[in-house]
Amino acid sequence: MPGRIRATKTLAQRIDREYFKRLFPIPLWRRVLSVAAVCSGLAWLGFRAVAHDHTPYSTGPLTASHAIFAGNCTACHAQGLAIGKKITDGACLSCHDGPVHSAAQTVTPACIGCHVEHRGAGQLLAAESGTCTACHSNLRTKTGKPRVAAGIESFAHGHPEFAALRDGNSDPTAIKFNHKTHVQGDLKVKCIDCHRPAGVDAPWNFGQAPPLSPPVAAAMPHGRTSPRALMQPVNYYEQCSVCHQLNFDDRISDAAPHDKPEVVHAFVTRKLREYIAGHPAELGKAGAPASPEGWVRFRASEDEKQLWTVTCNRCHDLQLAADGALPGVPETKINQRWFAKAEFDHSAHQELQCVSCHPNAPSSTKASDVLLPGIKVCAECHVAGSKGASADCSTCHLYHDWSKTRLADGRFTIRQLM
Repeated sequence: MPGRIRATKTLAQRIDREYFKRLFPIPLWRRVLSVAAVCSGLAWLGFRAVAHDHTPYSTGPLTASHAIFAGNCTACHAQGLAIGKKITDGACLSCHDGPVHSAAQTVTPACIGCHVEHRGAGQLLAAESGTCTACHSNLRTKTGKPRVAAGIESFAHGHPEFAALRDGNSDPTAIKFNHKTHVQGDLKVKCIDCHRPAGVDAPWNFGQAPPLSPPVAAAMPHGRTSPRALMQPVNYYEQCSVCHQLNFDDRISDAAPHDKPEVVHAFVTRKLREYIAGHPAELGKAGAPASPEGWVRFRASEDEKQLWTVTCNRCHDLQLAADGALPGVPETKINQRWFAKAEFDHSAHQELQCVSCHPNAPSSTKASDVLLPGIKVCAECHVAGSKGASADCSTCHLYHDWSKTRLADGRFTIRQLM
């Protein structure tokens, strides 16, 4: 039996060279379904366009603050382009003041460069660090003299130490205080016995409610932090009055008020006058004058000398007068806000022990010690990447200088937004 010939020409004659001109079932249905899907999508978009429904063109839902504009896209997308409409700074500034970052800045980024809508509330507020470091990694200003660090690439690279801890700065308070004595002594005072955010109504272990509410540490204007973000200033009545009572005379059960010297003097004089009126037998005893007014002046002088030189002087460096006049009291200067150019929220860190961030507090013996955590302490948690707390610039810093804010003048009516 002769063998088969497998020449190339012979084999090629067995192939149908017209096969590609015929449409087989699978390719046929693939083409039909592809065309049908495209036509269906175009028909759906056309229907939505006729119904003035812009949902198909949105990348996501609006934040709660802008939800009222959900049915009025042109309120923000105002400038027409070849395809769609662009958001301009004017559209944002018509409702938001948005003052500039600094008068010396050379470039002002567009609002939408930092605040990107349709991505959730957090994304709208939190600008990416790259937006900040685009300038701050090699900072240039109109004056040519940056007043801040000019080479910050990230929180871990180039960010300087916090200003309060630089150059040997000290706490400006004029109060004498020794943390070590209170924390490590027999008292065993806890941090929360003296340091609490505003609005906490729990009773004080070493104090009482003051006659007048003390000033509350204010949050940054237009900031993201609540009034409870910062610790309220320490005051005598709530933190100190149980242990450090201002008694001035064994004859008088009431303690002197923690107030200006003239108020204290008036209180002491009134109490002594009331006492001698009910105890006239005290007149002339122990070298005291025999007249009521003379006795009051004599006792007031003795009692106030004890107050000014001993009792009050434990905490205040009083400016004593040689002629017996009332002393001067230096301003306490208790700092309510340490980070003037950044935000900090204690409530976001309440799961941590106080000494985790303030390790030097238990051993501090001087009120002038700055007991803030350094940048290395913060960087232990705030690290770039998926692990740890956020290290973005916007975590702590605001861009706009809200001290330059202006009143807004709205441009919409209720009907336009409904």
